[in-house]
Amino acid sequence: MSVADGRGRRPVVGQRIVDYENALLSSAPRRAAGFKIVGRPDASGGTQLTDFPNEILTHVLSHLHPDSHAAVALVSRRFYALVTTPHAWRIAFLRYFAGHTLLEGRPVEESARASPETSSDRIRLETRYFARLTPLATWRSEYLLRTRLMRSLARGKPGTSSGSIGSSGRTSLSGRKHSAVLTYNSKLPWLVTSIHAALSNRKKPPRAIHGAGHLGVASVSDPTSGKIEKWGLEDPFTAAQLDEVAPNVVPYGLGDGPAAAPNVIDVSQSYGALMGEGFPGGRVFFRGVNESCGRYLGAETGALLDVPKIPETLEAVCSVWIAKSSAVPATTQSMCGILTGSTLGIVTAYSLGWDAAGPRYADGDMAARWAVCPGVPVISLRVDDGYSPKRKSSSRVWAVALNALGEVYYLTEAPTATVNHAGSDNALQHAWVAGRSARWHLIEATRRRIDRADESDADGARGACSPRSPGEATGLSGEQTVAEARETERLMRNGPAHFRRSYRGWDMRRRLEVDFAGDDGNGAGEGVFVIDCGLAEDGPARIRRFSRANTVTRARDAGPDETAATHAPARATPSLFGSNGAQRTPDSRGSTSQSPSPPRPTEQPKKMRQSAADLHDWRHSTLELKGHHAESVITASGMDCSSHSLLMLGEDPLHVAKAADVAAAAAGKPEPATREIPGRRARLLAVGTKNGAVVAWNARQDDHSESLCPVRVIQTDSPEITCLAVSALYLVHGGSDGLVQTWDPLASTTEPIRTLNGRSNGRVPRHMMVMNPALRESEYAAAGAIYLDPDPTMLRGVVSFGAFLRYWSYSSAGHPTGRKRRLRHSDLHGRLASRRLGGAVSGFIAAEEAEIRRENEQRAREQARLRRQFGLGALGDLTEEEALRYAQMVSEEAFLQDERRRASDSADASVDTAPA
Repeated sequence: MSVADGRGRRPVVGQRIVDYENALLSSAPRRAAGFKIVGRPDASGGTQLTDFPNEILTHVLSHLHPDSHAAVALVSRRFYALVTTPHAWRIAFLRYFAGHTLLEGRPVEESARASPETSSDRIRLETRYFARLTPLATWRSEYLLRTRLMRSLARGKPGTSSGSIGSSGRTSLSGRKHSAVLTYNSKLPWLVTSIHAALSNRKKPPRAIHGAGHLGVASVSDPTSGKIEKWGLEDPFTAAQLDEVAPNVVPYGLGDGPAAAPNVIDVSQSYGALMGEGFPGGRVFFRGVNESCGRYLGAETGALLDVPKIPETLEAVCSVWIAKSSAVPATTQSMCGILTGSTLGIVTAYSLGWDAAGPRYADGDMAARWAVCPGVPVISLRVDDGYSPKRKSSSRVWAVALNALGEVYYLTEAPTATVNHAGSDNALQHAWVAGRSARWHLIEATRRRIDRADESDADGARGACSPRSPGEATGLSGEQTVAEARETERLMRNGPAHFRRSYRGWDMRRRLEVDFAGDDGNGAGEGVFVIDCGLAEDGPARIRRFSRANTVTRARDAGPDETAATHAPARATPSLFGSNGAQRTPDSRGSTSQSPSPPRPTEQPKKMRQSAADLHDWRHSTLELKGHHAESVITASGMDCSSHSLLMLGEDPLHVAKAADVAAAAAGKPEPATREIPGRRARLLAVGTKNGAVVAWNARQDDHSESLCPVRVIQTDSPEITCLAVSALYLVHGGSDGLVQTWDPLASTTEPIRTLNGRSNGRVPRHMMVMNPALRESEYAAAGAIYLDPDPTMLRGVVSFGAFLRYWSYSSAGHPTGRKRRLRHSDLHGRLASRRLGGAVSGFIAAEEAEIRRENEQRAREQARLRRQFGLGALGDLTEEEALRYAQMVSEEAFLQDERRRASDSADASVDTAPA
């Protein structure tokens, strides 16, 4: 049977195959794969770039890398306008730096849907609280500079400025390779507990001073070379310990005897070291920076009727402060360069420097003395290192004292001397008279509370008012002044047991932090932070903030009814010294309106002439410790000390530049000036806990609530936090295991940026073991103190662990501009690999990638082994060759120790087995 086509012809054999092949040959050839431009039939249809609103484009640009914005600005004029707009950079900043939003459980949109009636949560999530890096900062400069510095810190490239390692002396001329970290010995026989440095010292090399508080010794070094100067090492003085002088005295006033505490020290690169002996009968020891040997201060004695006689055998020094710059001595006419607080409640000011226009004091002369709280130890002193004539004329708070009962006292005036002290023999009397020219005020919310007062006892009946020495404004007569001195002597003879029975809240281990530069725009705004560490019996850890406001300003803003209620007469409490107690009027936000103690009727004319600036209103709020942190113990605290964080509003150049625009605003109540400043002039306060956590708050948050939420919570790898330091850029923590790491408080990354010092390997210096063999080995390696450069753009600082110091100086410069020339490497077979060969070398590229992957895995395993053997980050600053040499040195040393031990064991065994 045959098959024919439609025309009745018989098909040729294989015709179908031929037709199929011809069809393939006649088809159009396929084009090579690639891009093809196709004209759009309707040019007006579709979505174009110009159709996107600016809000969407701004969000798109916020996702770009910080280094890509300059290139995007060249695309078009519209892109240039968007990139240069502050809003675009603000959105990019909010996206890159999560900040406190990590602590919020939900994103912004979800929070707004959950509680649409309140917008405070949304405003909080759309705001970032941080300190500026530059004086005239914008969102663009903050975003670019902060991201660049973070990358520079993570990269760890050695610095090349004048403060870098090896930049001073012969090291800079030797041509050696620069290093970013230098570790050296302080040559102190004890643990370093205090550091102060001048890292930006103009043309001079950096200089650091470090002291050991237990022995009261200090030394000076050049951190760029590790050279220790002779100052401090030639003085044979060492302070005695409490257990050596008074072994039966219980520390911190918890026994029946006098109050005592460990020795304290404060150091200043400009003036020297100041040490206070914490045992009964202890005194103040001062060594000037230009003196080879130190001396004791305050040895003046005398019996005067109007001056209290202090029992020296019961008095100990538990708080000291020395000026870090010439600001405070210059503003106070050299009268207040040193402040000390004793366990009997006495605060003494000593002179530093010399003022030709004022009284002629020598360094260390007693200039003023106050009986702030007789009988109750003054456990902490804080002084404004930026105190200036402008702040003095504004009656700003410049000195704050905290006692063991939790009371907070402050000074708004500087003492004045009425006579010339050149060659004066009665310096003690002049000091008490000068102290009466400036009066310490009490924050009423911190006034001591009666615990178990006996109504039949005069002390219990009159104990509701805290005693303090009145100033000249009270106008006491001679007899009243003598009676005051006798009453002060009686209170100083009452031991700590009496105050623990009579009042609540005895704790000598509280901490005090003060924000002297806080400003509310009305001449006030200082913040005082009282930190209860949780070490007292039945006293959990808590942090209270007291922020000052002028009562006159509040009365002007309030209505007539509220003003009348605020200043309504109240029942006064009689004072121990004859003056009435100050009335207390708390408002709805926990504030306490107060003034100096109202006078007796005979003093009303003089007190009526008192300026309105003396009326203060302290608002009270609590810094929350949520979760398991509320039950932990606070072991360290620190506050941002960057140069721009220490400026008031009137001193802030960015605020001054915008003051004219704010004044020319339309009628109505404008927004606060701080809301126009990036970061809102925030200042961080951080505390470290015993479980290795770090919690940070904005110390200048608004006072609209009684509790303040933290802005950052960090869980470190350290078992316990021993020291903290905060700058406008990063936060540094030091642990009990010697681990020192840097963190970003704005949470651009939740991991540590860099490890500055690794964990200790457990070795203890022999000279420190001989000094105190009973000390635990963990305390020898614990980080004791950290000092950061006040300029936040300079990545350098000093940290101590044991008796050793580590100085770091990283380069803050970004990557060089321009394309870097690529080096062509040979392949596995020795041929030169080129990118022009295309797919011909794909196999070689894959082989190289596999080889690089194997090398990286091997290097990671080797680094992990070294970390397990020598500690975390211990070899992070060494090259591979240096790390091998270090490992060889440690291995040889361990081998020699094992050989000596084995030889001694064999010798003992031979002696035991020898025949008798």
